[in-house]
Amino acid sequence: GAMISPLSRRSLLAAAPLAASARLDDKPALLGGTPVRSRPFPSWPVFDAREEKALLETLRSGRWYRGSGDHVRRFEEAWAQATGARRCLATCNGTSALFVSLNALDVQPGDEVIIPPYTFIATVNVVLRQFALPVFVDTDPETFQMDASKLEAAISPATRAIIPVHLGGNVCDMDRILDIARRRNIPVIEDACQAHLAEWKRRKAGTLGAAGCFSFQASKNLNSGEGGAVLANDDAFYE
Repeated sequence: GAMISPLSRRSLLAAAPLAASARLDDKPALLGGTPVRSRPFPSWPVFDAREEKALLETLRSGRWYRGSGDHVRRFEEAWAQATGARRCLATCNGTSALFVSLNALDVQPGDEVIIPPYTFIATVNVVLRQFALPVFVDTDPETFQMDASKLEAAISPATRAIIPVHLGGNVCDMDRILDIARRRNIPVIEDACQAHLAEWKRRKAGTLGAAGCFSFQASKNLNSGEGGAVLANDDAFYE
């Protein structure tokens, strides 16, 4: 095919069809120039008549919890199918998903759980709630995820679990993390609360470790106001 000459940033900007209000020689909006946007970004979350219909149907049914209604069960089945996980257990929020997973692994007082320092506070809180000790593995500045090259040095005889956090829709180096975890026989709980449908080598985040924990809180990409879920491929762990 024809050769494509590389574009520098400067030539790309010069060639771009910029609107008159956004020419490079205009004043910045902060100094009295015309703003690039005339309307604000849309608010979040986004919803329409489908949410209103579903909420009203649930309200009028009088079946407001998983024991009598079927929305939770249907969501669990759909989320497992969407991610390729064997099982899904809905929880009230992402914190509960992490908390119940640590309990399922029988994390006890005095145990150590490896986590990154750059995360939402829930990742730390659930470890402390078990009276276990958070052990921090620092962040890789290239990816902002847990630095897998520093993981093995943080493991001790007291290490009971590893919680990599997939931040901002990205995924940790799961090849290296899972390899270390298997050799040391330490379960991995993926905190995928910010990584809905993100992938690592064509497998969905949250399906690679013993458990994958999700949040559907109102700021998340997929949200229900509040909500969470645990994905698992092992039936015994799920039970």
